[in-house]
Amino acid sequence: MAYDPMDKKKPNLFSAITIGVSSIIGSGWLFACYKTAQFAGPAGLYSWFIGALLTLGAALLLAEIATYYHSEHAISARLLTLTHNKDIGFLISLPNWFYITLLIPAEAEASVQYLAHAYKPISPYIFENGHFTHWGVVGVCLFMCMYLLINYWGIRLLSRVNNIITLIKFAVPLLTAALFIYASYHPDNFTAYQGTIAPYGYTKIFTAVVGCGIFYSFYGFGPVALFSRELQNPQRNIPLALIGSIVICAIIYAVLQYSFIVSVPPSMLVNGWHELQFNSPLAELAVLLGMHWLAITLYVDSAISPSGSGIIFLGSSARIFTGMSQDKQMPSVFGREHPEYLISRVSLIFSLVFCTCLVVFFDNWDKMMVMVSVFMCLSCIAIPVSYCRLRKNDPHTKRLFKMPAGTIVSYIVYIAVTYLLSQCGFIALVTSGVFLLVFFGIYCSIYYRNLRLSIRAFLSSWSMFAYLILLTIFAYLVENNIGSEELVAVALIITSTVSYYTLINQKNYNCS
Repeated sequence: MAYDPMDKKKPNLFSAITIGVSSIIGSGWLFACYKTAQFAGPAGLYSWFIGALLTLGAALLLAEIATYYHSEHAISARLLTLTHNKDIGFLISLPNWFYITLLIPAEAEASVQYLAHAYKPISPYIFENGHFTHWGVVGVCLFMCMYLLINYWGIRLLSRVNNIITLIKFAVPLLTAALFIYASYHPDNFTAYQGTIAPYGYTKIFTAVVGCGIFYSFYGFGPVALFSRELQNPQRNIPLALIGSIVICAIIYAVLQYSFIVSVPPSMLVNGWHELQFNSPLAELAVLLGMHWLAITLYVDSAISPSGSGIIFLGSSARIFTGMSQDKQMPSVFGREHPEYLISRVSLIFSLVFCTCLVVFFDNWDKMMVMVSVFMCLSCIAIPVSYCRLRKNDPHTKRLFKMPAGTIVSYIVYIAVTYLLSQCGFIALVTSGVFLLVFFGIYCSIYYRNLRLSIRAFLSSWSMFAYLILLTIFAYLVENNIGSEELVAVALIITSTVSYYTLINQKNYNCS
C-alpha cells in the first residue's frame, strides 16, 4: 500500500526538533570549543553567542519561507529557485548540496579520528601525522555505509533512530561540562594569559565564527526545512523546531565552552592558549583531570554524536539532489522517489559514492572546515535574499508564521554573513567561485545546449557571480592587510548593500 502523505505516523514536533538538534550537534562539539579557545582565547566564548544570534536570525527568516512553501521538496536548498529562477537557483542549490555532502565524511572522519585515540596501540594504523591511513579511510567509509542503511527505508526509521541518538547527544555534553567544572574550576583562566580575556585581539572573536567551526557547528538547522514535506503539520512545527533546536544547542555549546576555559590546568596556559595541544581535546582533558571513565564515555559518544548528524546529512543530501532534479537542474533519474518511503534511493547511493571520493581529498576534519564554511555561508545568503523577494512578490498572503521586523533582520543577517565570507580567505573564495562557474557551464551545456539560452541563463544569475567577485576582492584586501580595517569594513558594507539590492531584484531572462 502506498504511503499516505496525511498519515499520522509522520514525525511530530519532537522528532522535528531532534532532527535539528542532531544536525547541529555533530562533530563540532568535539573539536570547536578547543579550537576556539586555542585561536581566540577566553574571548572565544562570545563567538558562540554571535554564531547563535546570526543562526537564529537566519532560521526565523527561513521559518517564514518554509511555512509559505510547506508542500515543496528540499525548501532550504531551493530558495532562489522558488522565489527567483532556476538558473540563479542552481548557484545556491549546488553549494547547499555540496556543503551538506562535505559534512557527511566530515562527521564520519570525526568519529574515526576520536576513536583512533581511544586505544593507543591501533592509533598509528588509523590516524597518523594528521592524516588517515588506508585503514582509517576504510573505517570512515564503513561509518558512511551505516548512514546509508538507516536512510534507505525513509524518514520513519531515520526519525526513530535519531530520537534515541539525540537524547544521548543532549545529555553527554552537559554532563561533560558539569564534571569539568566540578573537577577543575579555575575562573582566573579568563585572564591568565597576558592579563586579558582577549590576548589575541577582539577581532579574533568574529574570525573564530568561521575559522574555528562555530558557524559550522550551528548551521545544521537547514535539514528541518529539507524534511518539511515529510513532517506532521509543517506550517506549525517547522518554526518551532527551528527556534527550539538552535536555542537548545546554543545553551549546550556556551556551557561547554565555558567549562573548557575554566577547567584547563593553569600550568598549561603559561605560554598561551595557542600552545594547547590535544588530538581528542575533551577526552584527553578528562584524562588529565583524572576522570578516565568520562574519557571512555566521550570516546563512545564520539562515534554516536557525529553519526547522528551524518545520518541526517546523508538524507538531506539525497533530498537536495532530488529537488534539483525536479527543477531540471540535474538528470531526471535522481528525481524518482520510492512510492512508500518518499526518497530517491538513486540520489542516496550517488551521494554516498561522492562522499567516498571526498574522503581521499579531505583526509582530516580540519581540511574540510574552511570549504564547508564557505559553502554554508553562500547557502545562508540565499535566506535573506529569498525572504525579501518573497515579501516583494507576495506581500498580502497571510502566513501562519510571520517574522517580526523581517526586512531589518534579513539585512543584518546578509551583512553579517557577507562579512564572515570575506574572512574565509582569498584562496577558498577563488576555489568556490571556480567550482560554481565550472558547474554552471556544465549545467548550461546539458540543459540549454544553445549559446543564446546559455547567455540568458548567465544574465538570469549575473548578480550572484558579481557578489562572488566582490567577496573575493575584499578577501584579498583582508588577507593582505591592505587598507585600514575600518575603511575596508565601511567599503564592504556599502558595496555589499548594492549587491543585496541586485540579488533581490535579479530578473529572469529564461522565462520559457
